[in-house]
Amino acid sequence: MSETILSIRNISKSFFGVGVLFDVSVDFAQGEVHALVGENGAGKST
Repeated sequence: MSETILSIRNISKSFFGVGVLFDVSVDFAQGEVHALVGENGAGKST
């Protein structure tokens, strides 16, 4: 098992009163590759 280098817990986000993420948690381990995908203009870089 790889060492966890970043751990994010219980993230929620809303835009203009509309919830878009609810209680999201994720661990990133050394040596893993991750990508964030979505439509153009969907706010991936926000």
